[in-house]
Amino acid sequence: MSILLKNKLPKGILYYDAPCLMCSNAIQFLRKKDKHNRLIILPITQYTSKDSMPLDSVVFVTKHKQTYFYSTAVIQCLYAIGGLYTFALIGYCIPKFLRDALYKVVAHNRNRFFKYSTCSLPLNNK
Repeated sequence: MSILLKNKLPKGILYYDAPCLMCSNAIQFLRKKDKHNRLIILPITQYTSKDSMPLDSVVFVTKHKQTYFYSTAVIQCLYAIGGLYTFALIGYCIPKFLRDALYKVVAHNRNRFFKYSTCSLPLNNK
């Protein structure tokens, strides 16, 4: 996959559910905190892979082509931003099945807390 963007040294690509207002708010937060432009952020519809992808997950692909889903994708994404967010690695102290279960509960119930809307973010990376 080749993506031409201004970001020359990304640590990874984050794919998210663009129509989801909760996801869009999280992406706005990440864009503010990613002061060194370490992330490329794209809608999940642009994710292309031969591997099967869970439909209810964010996807984080590192520059070394490692792919992460669910809570692991969130931890790796925060770690890639750097700074205080490297402490997100503490999340690995929680067993994966518990982290992913919590992620899936929030993902399943996000419509109760946030209404679907169109994404207000630009598709290019800054």
